[in-house]
Order: sequence, then C-alpha cells, then structure tokens
Amino acid sequence: MKKKYLLIVTVFLSLFLLVGCGGKDNALVGEWKGLTDGESRDMQMETTFNFKSNGDVEYSNEFGINSTGTYEIKDDIVTIKLESWESAKEYKFEVKDDKLSLTAQDIYSPSYSEMIKQ
Repeated sequence: MKKKYLLIVTVFLSLFLLVGCGGKDNALVGEWKGLTDGESRDMQMETTFNFKSNGDVEYSNEFGINSTGTYEIKDDIVTIKLESWESAKEYKFEVKDDKLSLTAQDIYSPSYSEMIKQ
C-alpha cells in the first residue's frame, strides 16, 4: 500500500512540475527584422532584434550598431535593456502570424510597426 501511495504522489508531483514550469510560449523568441516607423525611407532605420528564450536579446541596425542585453515580458509590455542604451525602454508588443509590432511607450524611442520573423 505504501509503494502504491508513493507512486501516486510521485506521478502527481511530476505532472505538477511539468505543467507549472511550462508556462506559455514566448511569442517574441526569434529573429525579427524591420524598419523604424517614419514618414519616408530617409527617416527610417533597418533594425534587427534577436530575442532568445533565456531572456537575452541581440540588437543591430543598418548603421553598424550592435548591442546585447536582456528583456522581460509582463502582459503585452516588453522591457528591453541594451548595453548601448542609457536606460531600459518599454514597448507594447503584438505578434500576429510572422509580424511583430513594437510600440514605444515614450516619445523619444522609435516604434517598429511591422517587423518580419526571419
């Protein structure tokens, strides 16, 4: 009887840990390429974000700026902190199909309305 009880408890705990640690998928994971928002191409900048599943992010743009950092997600807000930025920046994000929209939550940062997953 004790072995049967121990087996049931072990199976239950294993299932609990698997479900509890799984969480929801991180839709940002992957490499995204696109332009900053702007009225004309002269006012836009080609940018790449590569979001890793461990919370790291790599950033590059067409002017040769490359940087690494971290990101955190809370609800529909992603907070990105790059080594090349003075402070962390918050973006409201939306992923539909293979397109990512990052809307800056301050007036100084660029937004990215249509980044494509690579």
